[in-house]
Amino acid sequence: MNRTVTPLGTPRRATRALQTIAAAAALMCALPAMAGPITFESVQPNALVNGESVSEGGYEMLVLGSAIADELSLTGPFAAIANSNDPDTCFSIGCPAGASGNFLAVINDGGVKFTRSGHQFQVGGLSLAFLPPVSVPDGNYGLLQFSGIRADGTVVSSTSEFPGQNAGGSFTFGSALIDQKFRNEVLTSLTVNACLFDGNGGCFNSLANPANGQAQFALDDISFNAVPEPGSFLLVGLGIGAITLTRRRKAGGTTPSTPVTL
Repeated sequence: MNRTVTPLGTPRRATRALQTIAAAAALMCALPAMAGPITFESVQPNALVNGESVSEGGYEMLVLGSAIADELSLTGPFAAIANSNDPDTCFSIGCPAGASGNFLAVINDGGVKFTRSGHQFQVGGLSLAFLPPVSVPDGNYGLLQFSGIRADGTVVSSTSEFPGQNAGGSFTFGSALIDQKFRNEVLTSLTVNACLFDGNGGCFNSLANPANGQAQFALDDISFNAVPEPGSFLLVGLGIGAITLTRRRKAGGTTPSTPVTL
């Protein structure tokens, strides 16, 4: 009586499938958490005092008092989530032209600090506008100032000019002109505030030379690019390695099992 015996071999199809699944999982885990721009639409309109924070899109925004806040024990408010559709709000702070829905108003010489739960990020872009406390003629009122902290604790900075007024005299929202070198910086936090031109080539808003509540601005449509952690790059390497190994084995072909008749 003849018996046909098939030699035991490696289940290559199953192995390839597992390798592909592992590679895909590694690549997915390594991808940075991407989110849409911060538009403040999910945040309830409200006044914000020194040290108060709000969050949206995975980023925390901490309100900072003015340069003289601690010296004079001022609590604010130094910011507000403003609704451009609310006439009372726009009467109080002068909503910029081009505002749609909610935006962040930083008032009384305050600032705002952005962080992403201990993770690193890069600045993508944002819309900004000047918020005048009183009626002022058109011109350059100052600068928006950016101060970023790298992972090693060093500081990097940049600035952007404010858009002016439209034909109707209203201050307008416009895209911040942030230089590419600063956009390429990998940061753990970003602080934003404003200063006013002094007429002599300088820009002031400090404890020694306060802006007296006139360095005010609005932000909206803020975008950041999340940066993968170092461990994520290891996962990418593992994923690519697994995919490469699978392709090489597939290209090399398989040797079919040969039945043996006894």
